[in-house]
Amino acid sequence: MSSGPTVKLIDELVLAVAGTAHDARARHVLAQALHGLVRLARSEQLLDMQRDAARAMGAGSRREARALMRRLGARSQGQLRLALQDSEADRA
Repeated sequence: MSSGPTVKLIDELVLAVAGTAHDARARHVLAQALHGLVRLARSEQLLDMQRDAARAMGAGSRREARALMRRLGARSQGQLRLALQDSEADRA
């Protein structure tokens, strides 16, 4: 994992919540859950940005916006493609 500010903040949260009284496994599970939430939030933020870009490019209808998002998603990472599929499944 990287050593950016997110990792440091997650470590501080784990220490504040779990402290040193809990076992190492519980701290690790909590840290991994928080990292997963951060990844999900980043994926959702990117999806929102792509939606906004599709609207700005003149996608007049929902169908056009979905087609643009699919094209954008095809060039993105695998995790984002899953997020796009999930959001489309929710709409259906």
